[in-house]
Amino acid sequence: MSAVDMPTQPAASGAVVRADLVPALQVLGAVALLGLPLGVLWSQLAPPEFVARSALAPTPGGVLPFIGQSEHRFDDMATFLLFGIAAGVLIGAALWQFRRWRGPLFVVSAVLGSLIGAWLAMRTGLWIVAASYPNLASTGAPYPRAPVLESSWVIIAQPFGAAVSYCIAAAWNREAG
Repeated sequence: MSAVDMPTQPAASGAVVRADLVPALQVLGAVALLGLPLGVLWSQLAPPEFVARSALAPTPGGVLPFIGQSEHRFDDMATFLLFGIAAGVLIGAALWQFRRWRGPLFVVSAVLGSLIGAWLAMRTGLWIVAASYPNLASTGAPYPRAPVLESSWVIIAQPFGAAVSYCIAAAWNREAG
């Protein structure tokens, strides 16, 4: 075997991880910051629930939703889930386009960044709707109640979408293996 045919030794894994650590942290931070506009978007598009104060409410002085309005609690959560899955799929697909930085370190950084970003989106969206929809129950007139997310588990949709889309791209890659 000549020197050209000799297989090269792979680089030490510590050197590769250290060289990729800064770009991986940049991916984590950039993906996490995408949660802020996602939360603003959800706060603008999530439907409010129209309610009125009623003596028939289960609690004294409570409110009852109008017919068909109680379904908006589901719509709020479904809207957030769909935004999260779409953002995650786009993040995973975009990350796959960077050939130089493919690998498990970047998948982990995208998933962690997506989890942080989804949490930021949830907190930002709920903060904006709480400020946008004041509680008008004391007036007695019908009013819109702020959109709600009844479960904090909605934040797992974005990291799930990022991981699945990246893994599907890796599975379909002809150059792997």
